[in-house]
Amino acid sequence: MGTWSAEVFGNDTSCEIKEYFYENYNRGSEITQIVSELQERFTYSLNHTDDRNNVLFALSYCLWETKSLESSLLEQVAQIIESGSDLTVCEQLGANEQFITKRKKYLHTLITKISIPKSIAKKRVKPPTQVESDYHNGSCLTFQYPSGLYGGIIIIDCAFYRNRGSMRIAFTDIEQQSEPDYNDFLASCLTNFSWEGVSGEANKYAAFEGNTARVTTYPLSYGHANERGSYFEYNDMFFTIVGELPKYTQCLLATVSMGVDYNLAYPEFAISMEKTLLHCKQNEGLYSEKVSEETITKLNNLLARNK
Repeated sequence: MGTWSAEVFGNDTSCEIKEYFYENYNRGSEITQIVSELQERFTYSLNHTDDRNNVLFALSYCLWETKSLESSLLEQVAQIIESGSDLTVCEQLGANEQFITKRKKYLHTLITKISIPKSIAKKRVKPPTQVESDYHNGSCLTFQYPSGLYGGIIIIDCAFYRNRGSMRIAFTDIEQQSEPDYNDFLASCLTNFSWEGVSGEANKYAAFEGNTARVTTYPLSYGHANERGSYFEYNDMFFTIVGELPKYTQCLLATVSMGVDYNLAYPEFAISMEKTLLHCKQNEGLYSEKVSEETITKLNNLLARNK
């Protein structure tokens, strides 16, 4: 769970709950179905004290906005806030006095607000239509470094809309004189990939022997409609698409600590990645590490040079 502020939605988990809830709510899904799916998707967080309250607070707010908040959940949230147990969790995670004071204020505002039922449920909004593009999950993109060598990245996840869009890319170890082709990507390694042990409920996401994958990605995005055209024009100028992996979850090649290589041709590994990558996305703050400042600086300098 990544936390950047004391607000109720000042952490990754709460934001993911809200995003998933309204994405499905606006598609017309029944509230009971959405809640059931959220409980399944966030089982790991619900079973861990460090993150459980973030799930309950966010869910209770979404249910309140849609006039679906049941008294049992309201009472549960009220008890957590009134007892101060959430503040204790924050302290145990290293929060300072200033953070605790702000958190207490925000939680008081939350329970005061959701304790009074809304008169009208939040309207369902038509989901945004995705914009077609040549960039897809699994696309293999080449680019040229200032040194003249070619590099390669893989799109792990992408979605483009009229007003916003992004693609999360993963770096490979490709660095060669000639422009890479599809086979070079099949033989490549991700440079920011590692295995991490898990236990308990999270073990069901494990690829093998209690280990799950941790993948570092870097976002390239636009946030306004008037940026969309130049975003794609620039990407088309900077990157060359040389192929698309059948499944982006099969694009990983890694070496575990025991020195065993797992490549794209290894069926169990490819299948297991569907679970581990999903878990990684749901718990990005817990199971991902930031791209190094050196890598980010290198990419930013490269992008600026090619504008």
